[in-house]
Amino acid sequence: MAIHSRPTFTTAQVTMTNQDDWYPLPSIKVGEGCEVVIKSSADNTAPVNVAHNDDDSKAAPFVLDNAGDSISLCIKGTEQIVVSSGVAGQVVELITEK
Repeated sequence: MAIHSRPTFTTAQVTMTNQDDWYPLPSIKVGEGCEVVIKSSADNTAPVNVAHNDDDSKAAPFVLDNAGDSISLCIKGTEQIVVSSGVAGQVVELITEK
């Protein structure tokens, strides 16, 4: 029986201190074929917007409508993703495989 090692995980949080500002995710390299999960904190009271860091994507972001909602992305690094909310103080949590 083969024993498989688990990948290394990295976690982080981003607090959106100002409403309607775009905040970049911390720069974390994501392993080949791995995913990053971006989750609206269970304590959030407002939707969170998730977008690629470009004007077209920011104009039509993916919306995490409810606290606890999440999105999973297959990307090489987190620095290309930004988050925003219409209410200050919202938090996103992320976990990545390396």
